[in-house]
Amino acid sequence: MNLIYLIIISIIPGLLWVYFFYRKDKYEPEPVYLVLRLFLYGALLVIPVGLIEAPFANLIAQPPDLLTLLGVSIFVIGLVEEVGKFAVVWYAVYHSDEFNEVMDGIIYSISVALGFAAVENLLYAVVFGFRVGIVRAVVTSLVHASFSGIMGFYLGRAKCEERPNLIIIGLVQVVLLHGIYDFLILGGLVSNYIIFGIILLLYFYLMSLITKALEVSPFK
Repeated sequence: MNLIYLIIISIIPGLLWVYFFYRKDKYEPEPVYLVLRLFLYGALLVIPVGLIEAPFANLIAQPPDLLTLLGVSIFVIGLVEEVGKFAVVWYAVYHSDEFNEVMDGIIYSISVALGFAAVENLLYAVVFGFRVGIVRAVVTSLVHASFSGIMGFYLGRAKCEERPNLIIIGLVQVVLLHGIYDFLILGGLVSNYIIFGIILLLYFYLMSLITKALEVSPFK
């Protein structure tokens, strides 16, 4: 029964976050089945990402120094997770006719991120308990959505403007943001108040990109 509760507090909030962002796409909402499919793919992405990150678990948990922790945070956690989420969108939907505006890149990328976050949150809740699951369902889900939503904006522009170099710009940006964010948390370098402030800044940045994406929508 406890496991059922943990699943509920992990998966349901993830889907609610998907719905929250999905409603932002007000001109031409994406097919629900595609959004849910990408959520599922994001959930499954936890497996390969976990296998890639596993050999670095000790370095992440007990780094010899801050420089090593920074390197692992950026080039293992940030790089593996953000490239993984990007790859899912690229192979699953980027070349689809349904991907036809900048906003689509944001919605599809966020859906993958929230599927990934939901399963990651479930694993943390199983190990650390109900309260951790609740906090992560709100905070960590929003962080993952923000990182991938930012990437999705550049991915959408790359397709709609036929400028593939924007993909690199988006990826580098979110890998660094993700890595530095994890570095600050894992290193215990800042207070929770600063972390919440960073999360809000990421969210507002994402919302500004959503506004820009809606402004250039051909369906406006």
